[in-house]
This record gives sequence, C-alpha cells and structure tokens, in this order.
Amino acid sequence: MKLIILATFVACAFGAPHRMVLPRLPVSVILTGKFQFVPEDKIVGGAEVVPNSLPFVVSLQRKFLTLSTHACAGTILDEKTILTAAHCLDYDNATIFRVVAGEHSFLNESGMEHNSNVDSYLMHPDYSPITLENDIALIYLSGPLNVLPFNEAVQPINLALTGTADPEPGLSVTVAGWGTTSASGDRSDVLLSVDIPVVSDEDCNAAYSGEYNTDPVKPSMMCAGGAPGGLDACQGDSGGPLFVLPADGNVANVQQLGIVSWGRGCGLADYPGVYTQLSYYLEWINQNMVPA
Repeated sequence: MKLIILATFVACAFGAPHRMVLPRLPVSVILTGKFQFVPEDKIVGGAEVVPNSLPFVVSLQRKFLTLSTHACAGTILDEKTILTAAHCLDYDNATIFRVVAGEHSFLNESGMEHNSNVDSYLMHPDYSPITLENDIALIYLSGPLNVLPFNEAVQPINLALTGTADPEPGLSVTVAGWGTTSASGDRSDVLLSVDIPVVSDEDCNAAYSGEYNTDPVKPSMMCAGGAPGGLDACQGDSGGPLFVLPADGNVANVQQLGIVSWGRGCGLADYPGVYTQLSYYLEWINQNMVPA
C-alpha cells in the first residue's frame, strides 16, 4: 500500500525533494503446496498466482459499516499474529480493521477464506512516518485463525534470521499483493506476484540521491527492483512480503526477507522499491509475539 507523502512533509526530514516519494498505500481507503503462476496478467509487471499457492499472505482490510475494503497486505506469523508495515495502521483504532486469510480473489469467494477481527496492534516504538524507518508492526487477532492445524490455504511464513548477511545484489526475490498495477491504475482483484532483483543499499541511495539531502535508505531497509523498470510493488501492496522461493517451490520453506514499505512511483526505471529488512527486527518480533 502506499500513503502519499507530500513534498512539504518529507522536506522536514530530508530537505525539499523535487519529486514525490510514496509509501505503498492505496489511494482509496494461494492448493498444491507449490508456488505457481497463472500464465497471464499483472502487482506491476507481475502475474496472478495459482489460488492459495501463497498461503501466508493475508489481506488487511478497513471496515465501514457492513463493508470492508483492501488496504494493505500482511503475512501470518502464527494463529494470532500478523506481520505488516506500520504505515498501514497509521495509529488508527484497531477495531476498524479485519484480516482475511486464505484470500485470492475479492470478486469470487472460494470457501477457503477466513475472516478475523483485530484485537490490537503494536507499531515499532521507533517508527517514523516521515522517514519510514522501522516501518514494521504486529497485528493481534481477536481469536486464533480457525484453521488449526494450518491447511493448504492458510499457513505461517518463515522469517529471515537475526544477523543474516544482507541479501546479495542480483538475488531474485518475489513480492506479492493485491495492489495497483500502475501508480495511477486500479487495484488488482486477485493476488499477484513478481520476481525482482535485490539492489545494494549503495546503489539504491544513489538512485534516490536527487530526492533528498541525505541517504534515505537506512541499514534496516533493503531495496529490490529498479532498472530496467516495469516490475515492482505498488499502492495497496504495503505490508506484504518480499521473499525467497526455495528451488523446489515448497511454500513451507519460503523465507521472508522484507516488508513492502515505500518507493518512487511504481515500476519506474532506476528507482528500486524499498523494504523493511526483517533480519534487523527478529528480536523485536519474538519479544512481542504475544501482546503485553
């Protein structure tokens, strides 16, 4: 998902940028145990996944009366805890959110969906809505996901280990979500994914050097995508996972490396997407898996 950061807002921290940088919030407010593509269509430049082949991805939705609308993505850590981006929550009341696990299409229910209300959430205490540092949060569900033991449509994800070396530039990683397929396009009604390469922090900061008076990509962030453009997360994908697929495609061995956080537009050449790097936050996550 992407929240729009106004130029005057960002200027407070970085000095006046000449372009607008967006967190990945929307403008409006997967059966085989193997990851597979449906061989057509578009996140930006991506493809629809086979339903429920990414069973760790959830839709975070905002409720309005009897309706709800997709706002962000997230990932399942256990039966009561969801991982997402702090900017998805924006200090709002927990009761306006619900989490849908086992979701694939917003238009066609499969019977695999599981709706859960949100009891509370915890944003990282050092989260900055200006710089988007520490853009990470835990959502606590009002009750456990009623699919225990986990089934093929609803499963937790593995996280990168504390102290893990930064991913090598060029490593192929995958990002998934229901976000728009262009910066000004419509939200996808089905879960999409795209493969993109990891970009070094040095190259990523160089890409954004014209935007700020200081390096915006901090050690607790990582980048992926960029040149030649056309492949990226976009608005509505915030909070979703950046992950590595095992060679055998077994989703039980997927490892999440990052959380969709922010970027310049969507899929623009030479502008990588920026992600919260999870290896920096394992201790915080483990300490807070159960709400205080």
